[in-house]
Amino acid sequence: MKNILYAALMLLFTACGTSNHNAEKVAAEASATPAKNYACPMHCEGEKTYEAAGKCPVCKMDLQEVAMAETDSAGHNH
Repeated sequence: MKNILYAALMLLFTACGTSNHNAEKVAAEASATPAKNYACPMHCEGEKTYEAAGKCPVCKMDLQEVAMAETDSAGHNH
């Protein structure tokens, strides 16, 4: 997903005539902002998360934002 965002930003800035340096800066800032994930508070679908807020398709409760520490396993050590 980040690669697609980066490519789209690069294409946009290239088409607009903005310098490559500025495009890289904006793309880096966009990728530095953590994506928000949402999940059902009742865990109807287990650990499944969504990229946008909405309703759980099973119980129809509002999805709640999940902290990145709960979903990001990159820094997880055993």
